[in-house]
Amino acid sequence: MYLTVFFLVLIAAFAVLVFFTEPSRTDKLIDARLVSLDRKATATSDSEFGIVRETTYSTIPWLDQILRTNRFAQSLHLLIEQSEVGWTVGRFIFFTLLVVLIGAILGNWWIAPGLYGWLPSVPLAVLPYVYVVQKRNRRFRRFATILLSAIDLMSRGLRAGQALPATIEIVARESEEPVRTEFRRTADEMSFGLPFREAMLNLKSRVPLADLQFLVTAILVQKETGGNLAQVLDKAAAVIRERERIEGQMRIRSTQGRLTGWILCLLPFGIFVFMNFLSPGYGKILFEDPLGRKMVVYALVMMVIGTLLIRKIVNIKV
Repeated sequence: MYLTVFFLVLIAAFAVLVFFTEPSRTDKLIDARLVSLDRKATATSDSEFGIVRETTYSTIPWLDQILRTNRFAQSLHLLIEQSEVGWTVGRFIFFTLLVVLIGAILGNWWIAPGLYGWLPSVPLAVLPYVYVVQKRNRRFRRFATILLSAIDLMSRGLRAGQALPATIEIVARESEEPVRTEFRRTADEMSFGLPFREAMLNLKSRVPLADLQFLVTAILVQKETGGNLAQVLDKAAAVIRERERIEGQMRIRSTQGRLTGWILCLLPFGIFVFMNFLSPGYGKILFEDPLGRKMVVYALVMMVIGTLLIRKIVNIKV
């Protein structure tokens, strides 16, 4: 009991520290404006200001230094960057600790004080990660939808006699988000001297979509072997359109299975939370009695297995 209270106070204190020490949005805008003015005043012809892209893991200096040396933080930063939620890794950690604290408080109140009171914190701890992943998937789906028009734009530019880097620049200006942002970054990398092949590989790593990987591979192979790139792009667009059509049909046909899976997975937890909300402590017997604890463990294991099986059934790869 005392250990539980200690961890709750520790997490709450750290969350409050992170929240109040982080600069406000106005402070960030003012600081960014002052930095940009300072760069314009002090930059010389051989200066690297504006070329080197700085990565911020946290607005708290000591936490930023710790996260920079952590591989998990680096992969998490890439995930956040792909989702474009506007968070830093430090803010992601803050939201995770916050929901863990809420789950621990509710668990110790509803279920039982002590170790079992932390059980609600486990599913709640993954909510920020699930949110970021959903935002990234939604952005990637949007990217895949607009990619076809971007390929057509590149193909028309090549037929008009423009070079391939120039067509990428056109896509960076004329396309919609998020294709515009990614191709803008690729065009900037090439304008700063990065080889064409490396810039395209960076684009493929930032947006790991099968359609974009197919397009980048086709462009790089054509650059090495020669040929009519406009025809290659037209064929690539035709293949992507066919894949998108088949994938849409599979998504429609598996809608009922995915909806059933979500209901079966969330219904037990929803009922448990609802019953404990109406009558706090209603489910304490499950965690105080040895047989009840075994039933909870077996139920969780079976639910995990069932969730993986349902996901395997409805996740049809095209």
